[in-house]
Amino acid sequence: MRNNLGTGDKAIRITIALTISVLVFSKAFVGTTAIVGFLFVMILMMTCFKGNCPFYKIFGINTNKNLNDKAKIYERNQTLLKNYLKNYQEGYSNKMENSSN
Repeated sequence: MRNNLGTGDKAIRITIALTISVLVFSKAFVGTTAIVGFLFVMILMMTCFKGNCPFYKIFGINTNKNLNDKAKIYERNQTLLKNYLKNYQEGYSNKMENSSN
């Protein structure tokens, strides 16, 4: 499974998790709120370390912009440009043949 969490997204999740953890352990949250907060912190940390968020996959979100993705986009654009130029040259040579007749 591919990672869909970027560095910035991970930093935000860790910051939120640390903030909630401090509130839980300082007893600002007690009872059910503390349990729910602790579970939320665990989910945030698991997705951070795993690098993959299941909700992002459901909604098609990807904040991980690594070099492999950029290379694939560059390669695809180069292929499209080569095909366009090839088709243009073939069309131009056909026009030249037709105009000489």
